[in-house]
Amino acid sequence: LEHRLDEARTCFANGAHVAATIMLGSLLEGVLLCAVQERDATLLGKKSPQNITLHELINICREAGWIDADVTSFSHALRDYRNFVHPHREYRESYRPDRDTFNVSWHVVNGALNDLAASRLSSAV
Repeated sequence: LEHRLDEARTCFANGAHVAATIMLGSLLEGVLLCAVQERDATLLGKKSPQNITLHELINICREAGWIDADVTSFSHALRDYRNFVHPHREYRESYRPDRDTFNVSWHVVNGALNDLAASRLSSAV
């Protein structure tokens, strides 16, 4: 996961804001998947880790109480921006994620990490 963060930073530093935002969505997916696998893999149900979607991971973590409602909502928004990996999406919407999109996306990932850390601490007490 650290490699994905490094790639997102490299993309951002070089003005590749679309790629950087997509990488942050990928990082969020990896972080949430690791949390589920480490804390309670039974929450994946019959789905294999390779077939679980970011949408499902966000909802699983919310239902487990690991991320708050605000992070859940913003994570779904980041998931939506990650779909700019499809060129037609950018063409259809006549929009291209920029520096601000990346900055907002970074705060979403940071919020998810903070919520996951806080929920781990509260469950350990």
